[in-house]
Amino acid sequence: MPPSRPRPRSRREEARERLLHAAIRTLATEGYGGTTARSIARTGGFAPGVIYYHFENLEDLLLAALRYTSRQRMAAYQEALGSCAGAAELLDRLRDLYAEDMREDGHIAAVQELFTAAATSPRLREELLAHIGPWSEFAAAAFRRLAAGTALEEVVPSAQLGSIAVATFLGLQTLTHLDGDRSRVEELFEVAKPAATLWDGLTGRASSQPDADEA
Repeated sequence: MPPSRPRPRSRREEARERLLHAAIRTLATEGYGGTTARSIARTGGFAPGVIYYHFENLEDLLLAALRYTSRQRMAAYQEALGSCAGAAELLDRLRDLYAEDMREDGHIAAVQELFTAAATSPRLREELLAHIGPWSEFAAAAFRRLAAGTALEEVVPSAQLGSIAVATFLGLQTLTHLDGDRSRVEELFEVAKPAATLWDGLTGRASSQPDADEA
């Protein structure tokens, strides 16, 4: 039986996705305070009234935009990191993914603006807490894979390390968002490189990527 083709998206679905992209870009460029129905419409090139055809209010659009960008980035991270055999390779791919996050649609900047706004929005705060949970579990699963089959498998606190990793990354992203200095995250990757290489040496991990001589 031939593989089933994905269902074509309806015009309504395409319009809704266009709204979500526009909301994310507006948050990234205008900030939460400057993200209004008019500014989102200006970014996306449509009339402000279109927003209220698809969403009850602006907050509903922003919540949907957060879910959308989080799902998109999670899928990218899962695809890129799922085959990593060792810590050094995982770190290299994380570095590439972070650089990707900082470009184009402004995922990180948009999420940071929503974190700022969460102080005065209970709905947004609840959604952001729900947003963090899967990322913490994703990071914990990465730690579990790195420890699997080693003498440390039973003692590595994967869940706690996953939460710490996400909290550290969010903190660094917040500082970067405030002052524009991206060197902190780059320094974090550089500091982690020797530890990743040491871990791979101790555990006999190898990269899943073919060597240049084998390619």
